[in-house]
Amino acid sequence: MPVIIAIAIIVLGGIGMARRCAHGSSKLANEYVKPGGDTLAVAIEMSPLTYFLSHDTAEGFDYQILRDITSEHGIVADFYPVANLDDAFLGLYQHRYDMIVGSLPSTNALKKYFPLTEAVYLDKQVLVQRRDSAGGRGPISSQEQLLKDTVWVAEGSPNLTRLRNMSHELGETIYVRTDPAYSSEHLAILTALGEVKQAVVNEAIASKIAPDYPNLDIETPISLTQFQCWAVAPGDSTLLDSLNKWLYEFKSTARYHELVKKYL
Repeated sequence: MPVIIAIAIIVLGGIGMARRCAHGSSKLANEYVKPGGDTLAVAIEMSPLTYFLSHDTAEGFDYQILRDITSEHGIVADFYPVANLDDAFLGLYQHRYDMIVGSLPSTNALKKYFPLTEAVYLDKQVLVQRRDSAGGRGPISSQEQLLKDTVWVAEGSPNLTRLRNMSHELGETIYVRTDPAYSSEHLAILTALGEVKQAVVNEAIASKIAPDYPNLDIETPISLTQFQCWAVAPGDSTLLDSLNKWLYEFKSTARYHELVKKYL
């Protein structure tokens, strides 16, 4: 187990901080005691797609889906918002959380560590950059142009795996930078403001931010379209099976398509 935990830490990043948000209370992740019974402990990624606060009201595509599902089946969900996913993954491995909700592509690398649900929606990774890139070269239009260049990603993000694989496929280094203070949303905004050169984020998140920053270019794909899923704690096949059944049923409802129209 110590070896597996060490590998998980290396792959997924160091320990971050998480904030509890359940029934109006908040708590740091390292003080957290997992609820029991029919209560789900959910680490949820803060982003303009997954979870955010609007006039003190919690909103977000994934948040609303899980809230509707758990309400329908009489389950209480305690949500623990996280700015990046590193601590959330470690907490999930240690069973401090029951599941993670966020921008999680269904990749073999992620499946090695955690069971993933069926697709909640489809998305892909894109390069976020300014249209007036330095030196007048214009925005990058192909993945090959990133070789020997530096790209930012959110700490703990699965997008890091894609950049490493791309570097291996193209036979040259792509330098990657992270900072625990920066989520994917922050990196997109910092890129628009010229404080970060470029970043890789999910297209659904980038599309939410781009209208407010006309100089932001999000047209260069970094991955193919991928299934975006939720992750559950290792060994919890009962929860995984239930979530898959509930998601399958929910995706056929008018409510799901209403949320797709609103957020995607």
